[in-house]
Amino acid sequence: MDWTAPVSAVIGGLVAVVATYLTDRRRWRREERARARDRQEALYAAFLTALFGAREQIFAASRWPRSASARRNMAAMAVREHDVYARRYQMELIASPRVREATRTALAALLAYRNEVASGRRWNTPGCEARRERFRASQQSLLEAMRIDLGTSHWTPAP
Repeated sequence: MDWTAPVSAVIGGLVAVVATYLTDRRRWRREERARARDRQEALYAAFLTALFGAREQIFAASRWPRSASARRNMAAMAVREHDVYARRYQMELIASPRVREATRTALAALLAYRNEVASGRRWNTPGCEARRERFRASQQSLLEAMRIDLGTSHWTPAP
């Protein structure tokens, strides 16, 4: 009896099963990476929205023409009202080390700016302007770190 044909069929079937398995596994991994990137993009966008919303509220407080106590309250509530801390903790869990560090720096700069305004300073005082500019610089560093992390930047480190 000739076993060549049945053995060839079995081997061919095994090769087809293995090839299908490997193809499906590669597709699953690619889709999983895409889902992870989508989650990361959504998290980064949510944190930036919270951070920038708080910044805008602090800036508005610094320009508020009414009493210093109203400015203080408005500035003091900005970080809480925009869920900056909750978003920051999510960043600590998901973001890359570079983005986490930039997140901490941006948040520290935002809090310094908030504290300056909450102390009664107006938008055009030197201390308030300096803190606002420090926040803007840290904000740009954070954005660039996020772009690098997401692969949307062609950044090269300085020598």
